[in-house]
Amino acid sequence: MLDPAAALRLADGLLGLHLAIVVFNAAMPPAIALGAWRGWRWIRRRWVRLLHLGSMAIVAVQSALGDLCFLTVWESDLRRHAGEAGYGESFIETWLAAALYVDAPLAVLVPVYLGWAALSLALWWLVPPRSPERR
Repeated sequence: MLDPAAALRLADGLLGLHLAIVVFNAAMPPAIALGAWRGWRWIRRRWVRLLHLGSMAIVAVQSALGDLCFLTVWESDLRRHAGEAGYGESFIETWLAAALYVDAPLAVLVPVYLGWAALSLALWWLVPPRSPERR
């Protein structure tokens, strides 16, 4: 059984991971477009593109089903385990949560998520990843 302090540290870690995933998912389409124009090789790495496409697929499917992100659910469970009812305790919790959790209805967020996932998929064909070259 986790003690409350450890549960809070894990919840803060999940919040940080969640923010990193959001930034990755949001930044990749513009980075791919800019990278194609500038000749950046890393934007054509298959594993980076698969990671992005898979992550966006999870977000799109969850939002289309009306489900909360599993990271949000785990974080919330850890905070409840620690005896917290909501946000406002630690620096990480307060500021990352404010940056991450958008106060918008699902009817707005679902089309945004699905559109961003469709753009990510379209970029797979417009700026295709390359297989690793053998040396």
